[in-house]
Amino acid sequence: MEKFTNFLVQTGFNWIAVLAMAVFGYLIVGNLMRQLKVALLASNMDNSLVNFVLTIVRFVLLLALLLLCLANLGIPLTGIVSAISAATLAIGLALKDILSSVANGIVLVINCPFKEGDYVEIGSVAGSIKEVKLMHTVLTTPDNKQVMLPNSQVFATPITNYSVNDNRRMDISVAIDYSENPEKVKKMLLDVATKHPLVLDEPAPACHFNYSNDSAITLNVRVWCKRTDYWTVNWDLNEQLTKKLIDKGIQIPFPQVTVSYRKEAGK
Repeated sequence: MEKFTNFLVQTGFNWIAVLAMAVFGYLIVGNLMRQLKVALLASNMDNSLVNFVLTIVRFVLLLALLLLCLANLGIPLTGIVSAISAATLAIGLALKDILSSVANGIVLVINCPFKEGDYVEIGSVAGSIKEVKLMHTVLTTPDNKQVMLPNSQVFATPITNYSVNDNRRMDISVAIDYSENPEKVKKMLLDVATKHPLVLDEPAPACHFNYSNDSAITLNVRVWCKRTDYWTVNWDLNEQLTKKLIDKGIQIPFPQVTVSYRKEAGK
């Protein structure tokens, strides 16, 4: 009984010490995470990646705190580490897609192909980058929908970033009837494009013969503008070019087919 009492006393004090270590350790980890967040936000790191880094650092610190508490309880860590390794292998096989997303998320953080607010196209999904999480990249579409793409899919899909360069090129196709004079129409279209206040002078606007199809001659109006003005210029020019053609009486074709009948002998 005396030995049992001594064991309970020693173990009880040990548990109290470990409990205190866990509580204070958790508070210290929380304080470190707040300071790290402030430091990351003040650095050049993009805001969309801050939460990703904080999640990984928090996980590592809490795991280290757990192992430290177990060691102070006198539990051999060799067996625990072996068990964790075996469990990690089993979980890795079962959750390979999730782990792949996490690993690809780390690669995205390192390569940094986009930043918060960039308008990108990833596969068939287009939107503004909101945040890069541990397993997902969050986008907001132009119609204010939130899309979460697995990082494994983001990493394996070509990424088109429309926000990297300051200027963008715009190509607008205009179809005219075969009865119209292409050179005359080209000058009219070029005059409209040149007078738009948001169209850049350098590179200068251009209008070229594009191709011919069954019902129309197609001209291509090419202009450059600031990426922030892209959609404004696009909507304005489409409207202004169409009005110009109508005002000048230029025939805008529609698909048509000519059918001829052949007379046969006796019929």
